[in-house]
Amino acid sequence: MTDFVYKPDCHLIEQSEEHVLLKLKIPENLYYFQGHFPQVAILPGVVQLDWVMHYLNKYLAVDTSKAVSIDALKFQIIVKPNYEIELCLKQVKANKFSFSYSSTQGQHASGKVVLTDE
Repeated sequence: MTDFVYKPDCHLIEQSEEHVLLKLKIPENLYYFQGHFPQVAILPGVVQLDWVMHYLNKYLAVDTSKAVSIDALKFQIIVKPNYEIELCLKQVKANKFSFSYSSTQGQHASGKVVLTDE
């Protein structure tokens, strides 16, 4: 039986009050590769969004429970096991944060997290 992990290996590259750049190593035994898809393991988009929320909270202290929308969401290149990708999170406005996943393969995904003004 394989021991699964739920998060990638994460290394902080740079951080300020308004942005963070992380290097993520996507392990083969990532739980979310199970059955998605049987012939080719790919990282589901919903997991990528979950990681955005997790790292916004962890590194930029964003209360992601106040997220009201994900704008300009694009998935360009699939993420496979053993990829090393960079996740860049930036504060665009007081209530808006951009994110992008990229690697030597190109841009994987991008979008903006919008929080409630309340």
